[in-house]
Amino acid sequence: MTPRRLSEKRMIEELEAGREHLLTAPTARRLLSLLRHQLLSISRNLYIVRHIPEQYEELYDILVDGVTVVHIELPRDTSSTGVIFEKSGIREYLQTSRHMSKPNRRKLELALELARR
Repeated sequence: MTPRRLSEKRMIEELEAGREHLLTAPTARRLLSLLRHQLLSISRNLYIVRHIPEQYEELYDILVDGVTVVHIELPRDTSSTGVIFEKSGIREYLQTSRHMSKPNRRKLELALELARR
């Protein structure tokens, strides 16, 4: 297996593991609840394409149903109401994320492929 194929396989495994974590882990309930509340209806077709744990918040970019990317800034302090929730289409997300690295772009492409299955 070529290094590129191996890297893609790891990314797919990471996307699928993140999806399962988001849907089933008790620690992800707050994030999943926020998604359901803001989007009103979602399927199980969710892929975390970017996650950045920061000191005071968690940053997420999540592909929803293969058509929408949601950017969420979730404070670590559960009593805080300072949640940022931004929704955009794929094209808009790519335009605003021109600084994305090649691996992150490829991860998004793979998530789109998984979402279409």
